[in-house]
Amino acid sequence: MEPNDPRHKAVPSSFCRAYCLDGLDDQKDNPSNLIGRTGYSSGNNNNFKNSNTTLTNKRSSFGYPTSLFRVTSTSDGKLYALRRIDSAGCVSHKIIQNVLNMWMNNSRSDDMHHCNHNHRSSLFQHPGVVAWHKCFISQRAVFFVHQFHVGAVTLKERFFDPNHVNNNSIRGSNVADLGLPLNPGPGVPLPESLIWSCFTQLVSAISVIHRSKLAVRTLQLNHILVTRDGGPSATSSSSYISGMNGNSGLLFPKLRFRINCLGIVDILEYETRKSLDDLQMEDMRSLGCLILSMTTGTEVTINDITLRNINSISPSQEHQQQQRAMGMLNHYSDFVRQHYSRELHSLMETLVNPNVVPPVIEDVARSMTTRIMEELDGAHSCMDGMNGALAGLYESGRALRLMLKLAFVNERPEFGIDKNWSESGDCYILKLFRDFVFHQADGAGRPVIDLGHVVSSLNKLDAADEEKIVLASRDGKNILVVSYADVARCLEKCYQELCSNSVLHPALT
Repeated sequence: MEPNDPRHKAVPSSFCRAYCLDGLDDQKDNPSNLIGRTGYSSGNNNNFKNSNTTLTNKRSSFGYPTSLFRVTSTSDGKLYALRRIDSAGCVSHKIIQNVLNMWMNNSRSDDMHHCNHNHRSSLFQHPGVVAWHKCFISQRAVFFVHQFHVGAVTLKERFFDPNHVNNNSIRGSNVADLGLPLNPGPGVPLPESLIWSCFTQLVSAISVIHRSKLAVRTLQLNHILVTRDGGPSATSSSSYISGMNGNSGLLFPKLRFRINCLGIVDILEYETRKSLDDLQMEDMRSLGCLILSMTTGTEVTINDITLRNINSISPSQEHQQQQRAMGMLNHYSDFVRQHYSRELHSLMETLVNPNVVPPVIEDVARSMTTRIMEELDGAHSCMDGMNGALAGLYESGRALRLMLKLAFVNERPEFGIDKNWSESGDCYILKLFRDFVFHQADGAGRPVIDLGHVVSSLNKLDAADEEKIVLASRDGKNILVVSYADVARCLEKCYQELCSNSVLHPALT
């Protein structure tokens, strides 16, 4: 945003470099209309993707006007997603403190031990959730601070937004060309391997939250963030999974799924909260709705299968709505049965069937052990790919460090009269070694560009190899036989001597 943009007034002073993340394109025409725009009703509840929401007083999926910003904290300099919720008069400092203590005290230290050492400021850490850092009241609004994940979009935007699916689909072509099922809804039905990957990651996160005596309460398409595994630029073959039923030969990007907006509903609906058992049961219903949505390409919510808002209608209308809901479920169930495995269909049925109590998360996890092992194998493959890329970067860094040292030491004009830095001094070998590595020529005097020779020589220098090499002066009058270990000792000695006599740049003092 521009420095004079009035939207900066909506961000507390403890944050800077604010960037509005919802409805930005429409706000360019009227930036003064700041408060009251939606951050979720169009699926724009993510940290990074702008949607075409209009600047009206629409309410978000939480029931209040919501604004979303990417901000930089003035205390630690890190990026965060700052969510501002207005008109939430039911929220008080006491409610916020109670919910914060609930999430902080109930977090399982044994499960979070390997995560919290890097994110000690967050209330709850798990690879499958967007970390929630804090909540506070300022400017008569409630602010929620969550982790910022670069390049993420919501699950709804990724697969259910027609514009995003058509332009940025992971398939790269239409549904029919890939042999995917023609779905009854407006979205794109996903390959089963991708659905199991998403389901496994979500089950892992839900399991930890439920064991901590907490509830998610935000298992909807517009509250699940999707990123490419290994980062936005991951391109290695280990970052891909197979297509429909794992045997189509198609490859799809390996995706990470994270539950977003933890704690928001707990605070906004604190005074009307239900029992923990009821909330966890709703989580399981919502999880089944996610599977149903991803398999059919149609967004299905828990309200569609439980018929919550029927208190003000007549018994005949209630019966009609129940029949309509059951007909919809049967239609979708038939579709899933025809195009997906029996295992996935059975799991979906047990979670969304309104006539039976859904299983607890531990039972669901035990029933999909094979899928969990497949996901673990995929995670290990992805880590192997990233370790390989990191090793390549490390190798490049070692070579760069050696070249920088050689450049610092060779032919320093201020040491021209010092015998230790002169043509006949101890550092003369470094000048000859530089010519040996970078200034080779053939018999006719033409330059030789041999990258393999350069990389090999620098690697042997870094390892202080005892291999002997012949160094010759440019006029051919001086010839030295030395080892890479001799050159390495000379380089380190000269570089340390240079550092001991150097002064820091004024900007670093």
